[in-house]
Amino acid sequence: MQKTDNLKAIAIGSLASVFFSSTYIVNSFLAVNGGHWAWTAGMRSFFLVLMLGAMLQVKGQLKPLLQVMQQHIRTWVLWGGIAFGVTYLFLTYAASFGPGWLIAGVFQFTIVAGILLSPFIYKDHRAKIPMRALLLSIVILAGIALMQWSQKGGSYTLEQLLLCVVLVLATAFLWPLANRKLMLHVEKHGFELNAMQRVAGTAIGSIPVQFLLMGYGYSQAGLPDQQQLLGILTIAVSSGVIGCILFFKAMHITRADGHGLAAVEATQAVEILMTMIGEVLLLGIAWPNWIGTLGMLVVTGGLVLYSIPERQLSWRRIKLKQKLV
Repeated sequence: MQKTDNLKAIAIGSLASVFFSSTYIVNSFLAVNGGHWAWTAGMRSFFLVLMLGAMLQVKGQLKPLLQVMQQHIRTWVLWGGIAFGVTYLFLTYAASFGPGWLIAGVFQFTIVAGILLSPFIYKDHRAKIPMRALLLSIVILAGIALMQWSQKGGSYTLEQLLLCVVLVLATAFLWPLANRKLMLHVEKHGFELNAMQRVAGTAIGSIPVQFLLMGYGYSQAGLPDQQQLLGILTIAVSSGVIGCILFFKAMHITRADGHGLAAVEATQAVEILMTMIGEVLLLGIAWPNWIGTLGMLVVTGGLVLYSIPERQLSWRRIKLKQKLV
């Protein structure tokens, strides 16, 4: 039964990654078609606030969330502004300097970045950095370097690609930092908030940054046109709502099984492939050369290896030695 549940969770997690990939595809589409990045970044989170707020209101869970946030509003505004403001600003801005598949691949580093940040976040056993995570982070960075190098001589300059990678790597660290800080805040004060409430609270906390971004977008490009509004709404619904709900459901199914949870986390690597396919079909870009493809495979392989618990790897090494003997 557990195996069946894990397979079901992996399938749901993979489907969630398909919806998550819409962020990179639509961001690239809007960047190519002149949509200002500040409007895209600001309104995506604003739409998310409206939709999640409405869903929580129907469930009677919005008022308790606002009461919790009111007690420490500065904390929610700080980390919410980073999680749903600054990080999405960087991701959206990066779409002007590199293809969506490169952004999707680099952002997968966030899975390892969360572990590398542990000593700066926690003060208990979680502060330790596993050596395997450190080594695999180097492998993933090598894959990212290959993906970047594959674009040399293409439509983007080396400086643009470097800026793209730097922006997304910064996002890969800021995203888990903000989310873990808020989770620790909730844990420390014993607040009873479910996953959707935490996501909504983070989005609500980013409202000041959202208004700053939209104000900047208006000063630079005026009001967004219908095409950009539709694209932003597509991202908010597809990635922000459907993708998150599916991913949380997959995590919930395997919540009692460490192997299953790790496998679900690894399904995020599907975002790279789906973004690549989406850009080829919808935007007409060429499939990456063999260096770029190798880079994607290295990143995906590193994520899969990272998702396998250490004890499972140890057991496999023992079985291999027994067979050799």
